[in-house]
Amino acid sequence: MFYSKLKNIKYLIRKQHQQHIKHETLFKNSLNNNLYYNKNYFCTSTTTISDSSIQDIAYKEKEVKRIIDLLFSSQYHKNNLSIFKRYEEMKLPEMIESGIGIDTSNVDTINQIKNYNQTKQSINELESLSKEFKDYLEVVEMSKKIGDNDWLIESHSLIDQLFSNCCELEINALMNGMDDGKGCFIEIQAGAGGNDSMDWTKILFEMYCKWGARKGYNVEIIDITPGEYGYRRAALKIDGHNAFGWMRTEMGIHRLIRISPFSVNGKRHTSFASVVIYPIADDSIKINIDPKDLHIETLKSSGAGGQHVNTTESAVRIVHIPTGITVLSCGERSQHQNKSTGLSLLKSKLYSHELKKRMEAEKSFRDELGKNSWASDSVVRTYTMHPQERVKDQRTGSEVLQISKILDGEEELDNMIKKALSVELE
Repeated sequence: MFYSKLKNIKYLIRKQHQQHIKHETLFKNSLNNNLYYNKNYFCTSTTTISDSSIQDIAYKEKEVKRIIDLLFSSQYHKNNLSIFKRYEEMKLPEMIESGIGIDTSNVDTINQIKNYNQTKQSINELESLSKEFKDYLEVVEMSKKIGDNDWLIESHSLIDQLFSNCCELEINALMNGMDDGKGCFIEIQAGAGGNDSMDWTKILFEMYCKWGARKGYNVEIIDITPGEYGYRRAALKIDGHNAFGWMRTEMGIHRLIRISPFSVNGKRHTSFASVVIYPIADDSIKINIDPKDLHIETLKSSGAGGQHVNTTESAVRIVHIPTGITVLSCGERSQHQNKSTGLSLLKSKLYSHELKKRMEAEKSFRDELGKNSWASDSVVRTYTMHPQERVKDQRTGSEVLQISKILDGEEELDNMIKKALSVELE
């Protein structure tokens, strides 16, 4: 629909441009022959474009170009091309078209076809967007050439759709991690800086709450440990599609520089807070034991148990081969009962094992942060309130001069996050 409208405008402008050339020739001839001057030979449109509209159009054109260039040069696009080439070498497109050699009952084959279609769609969307933008620029140039503001305004109306499509494509490319589509937990911990760091923790907590609400996510306060002038620790849950994808680059040390409201001398103070992001698990830990992973042996029981003790092999030892976890059950009178009890105990041990793995994973998150103080080399962003207002992302070098827009969780925060995510695409 969009491309059809673009082609139609292009055709009409070309037609008008040809008429314009014809009229201009007639006008010149009339002057040479001392005939009359007919101003209708030229476009008499009085429609003008406001300065604010021109600035908005220029910004959107610049962003569309930036996103297209970024995506074409990204590893994400290169990987898609590589995957698509591999499928072509496998003759998968021909097989899909003919239906020959496709086993629709095979799960792996179905997944291959699904992956192929998604990869092809991603490549085609980017190439189509690039072509549409080139045509748009051509239409704008043609409108300027014939000096018709009406056509120029009509051409510029297309940039809104291009900009929207481009932003959507960029988000899809940025949010391509395994857990990016999930919601997230955010944990903020006060670091070096005393009362200022606790106040800073509270400010960050409120920033993420405002950001989540603006994005339309469900924001839930999980835990707050109050300090004397703020929070020692705070945790919240932001639930919604791509919440973790947006927030994952926020993990690290956030540094604040300002005139301390707690300093009687009004001195400049630096404080720190660490931010840790966890994806929300799809469900609680589930333990599914595959019988193939078990080595079960029976042996004679010992101890109190009546006439069956030491006469029958009622005791059961179960070894979980992947983890090496072993349980022994011999308290029941029958082998069947001991096996059931042993499997229950094994499930509990495997649950504890998974829980420990999660705790270690969380610890590794924290280890990546380094020290929550001056010695940290994991500062992701510096927020300066004095001597001038500025927020600087230490990873991308991008800066925003209006700190209030960042702390209020406005679109400027989105832009800083997108730049940090874009680094991963390059």
